[in-house]
Amino acid sequence: MARISFAGFKDPGSRPRYIVWTSVIVLVLAAVVIVALGVTSTRWFCAEGCHKVQDDTITAYEHSAHRNISCMACHMPVGATPITFLLHKAEALGELALTVTNNYELPLNAESELALTMESTQCTQCHDTEKRPITPSPGIVIDHAVHTEKEVTCAICHNRTAHVEDFKLTLTDPTTGERNKRHEDFMSMTACFRCHSQEKMGDNPPGTCSACHTPSFTLKPASHDAKDFFPKGHAKLAAIEESRVAAADGAAWLSAEEASASASAEGPSEGKAAEAEGAHGEESLGESLPEVSTINECSTCHTRSFCTDCHGIPMPHPPTFIKTHGAVGKKDSTVCVKCHGPAATFCNECHHGTAMDIPYNTKKPWRTAHPAAVQSVGASACFECHNPTYCANCHVKGSSGN
Repeated sequence: MARISFAGFKDPGSRPRYIVWTSVIVLVLAAVVIVALGVTSTRWFCAEGCHKVQDDTITAYEHSAHRNISCMACHMPVGATPITFLLHKAEALGELALTVTNNYELPLNAESELALTMESTQCTQCHDTEKRPITPSPGIVIDHAVHTEKEVTCAICHNRTAHVEDFKLTLTDPTTGERNKRHEDFMSMTACFRCHSQEKMGDNPPGTCSACHTPSFTLKPASHDAKDFFPKGHAKLAAIEESRVAAADGAAWLSAEEASASASAEGPSEGKAAEAEGAHGEESLGESLPEVSTINECSTCHTRSFCTDCHGIPMPHPPTFIKTHGAVGKKDSTVCVKCHGPAATFCNECHHGTAMDIPYNTKKPWRTAHPAAVQSVGASACFECHNPTYCANCHVKGSSGN
């Protein structure tokens, strides 16, 4: 095996030549490293080279107002030292390996963790009152100063500013085969209610319309102007939203449980949760917020009492309502009629139809139809509501009663 000889440095005659060539080699290597670092930091390399297989992310970037801004401007810490810069490059190599081997998961940054933990300095290096005036959308008034005082960082609200997903995503997850999914958009009004609330809840900021909207702003959603919105349409939409939020709450709970289990398995100093903690080991404000999908859209304008005040009973119906609704209906059937129509029809369709596992004939009075129903399915379903002597009150005594 050849050995590197330093004899040339010891020889006064050849020493200058050795010094010159060594210097040339060092300079060439330095030039290569500098050029490589420069090239891999360009927008072209990020979009066309390193992340080319992540086309949805790049397309979203090119659909944004930041499409001519270097990727490094946002994804590299402001004022990064050469050491930080090199460490960032080393970390990116690991991500490149996952990309090349098709071992990555979609969507990238699924929970928008980057936005929830990003410092405002990433944005204010370009955006401030002197360099670029703040220009909110027409009809919207946002007090940025108050949000800054409350340590609400820019990306907690502006998470999709540099990656606008206003197109049909094309990629599929290489491990599951599932289609790529859009990220939650924190600029939606529903997302604002991760912090704000129409209810009087502790330290939550006010959710009143005038806090963010000008008098000329159209507050009513387009869905409310639909011909069939009231009365049946709004109830259907409300039920769909309740069901969606319930499913999202369950998914969020499972996600939190899985993250907690993962952190416990990896140890207190490892795992995603540990990485996201601040300097004092505390969860950041962004991470402490509920997920956007768990916010009921109706509640961004209406309190729970809004529905109850109109319907006259708690809305939506509580889980125990099925056991108590009979007494409520007997006390004041008008509250039921508002949504369900005539009690004689609605109640019979369930109690003398679905509940008995038979079709209810609306054209035939139940008094004359019930003998055939009882003969067909038995009387046990009747006694779910009526006591055993109920039949005798009519058939024996000749008068109906309970």
